Amino acid sequence: MYTFLVDETNKDAGQGEFFIVGGLVFREDQVSDVHAAVARQRRLAGYRPGESFKFETNSRPAHVTIEQHREAKRELISDLSDLGVRMIVSVVLHDLCRNQTYDERMEWALNTLAGGYRKLLLDEGETGIMLMDRDNDRYDHLEYLHQHGLRIFTGNHVRVDDRIRLFGMTSDNASHLSSAADICLGAFRYCANTASGRGREPVAREMFPNLAKLVWAKPNSQGELRAGGLGYLPRPKRQHIAVSWMRDRYDNLADGLNSYVLPEVAEAPSGS
Repeated sequence: MYTFLVDETNKDAGQGEFFIVGGLVFREDQVSDVHAAVARQRRLAGYRPGESFKFETNSRPAHVTIEQHREAKRELISDLSDLGVRMIVSVVLHDLCRNQTYDERMEWALNTLAGGYRKLLLDEGETGIMLMDRDNDRYDHLEYLHQHGLRIFTGNHVRVDDRIRLFGMTSDNASHLSSAADICLGAFRYCANTASGRGREPVAREMFPNLAKLVWAKPNSQGELRAGGLGYLPRPKRQHIAVSWMRDRYDNLADGLNSYVLPEVAEAPSGS
């Protein structure tokens, strides 16, 4: 039985070019080790019971320094990578969905993630549960996903309850798993925003290699793991985006993220 914990970030266009919803998938045998990894990083950084361990620097308690917080996040993402935890994330350009309400965007993203998660479960012959961060406006949609599944363009439905046996909600301090999901999604947001020109590239280059190992992927014919498909789900799909500059934004995002896992190329000296 797998567990998929989901949250959203970049809720508004002012926070970044892409609305991002995603989270971490844990196998049953990974849960105790993830719990222990988060507990260890909390202890080393000096977190006390009841204090939230999240990605945002401003969320840290005053007695935890910025460097302690940064190191705890860095080490936790490395730990999760070593444990083989997977990540599934959906990205939607704000400019493309600006005529949608927040409810429509969120439910569209949940559909995308449920479909991606079901594929992972099918691929590995497993069943699982899907929990999102508490959002009281989403109960009806979670019930719909369980009862009817995903509505496709023909008007028919693809059921997901053959693999996803429970939809529900959780909250920040209800488990250490939620901390892990928040930190990884926050790190992904930072790197995605940097690829769109809103962050520091050296930080993204340091952060993304371990994070990229989490994104569910299979090697291409050259044995490389690349952003695209499986755990990285840009929507709508490229062939369904009619406006060229919008397609370019998605391409730039994927190219930027991929560049952060490649070695930096030093500039040639002038005159060479």
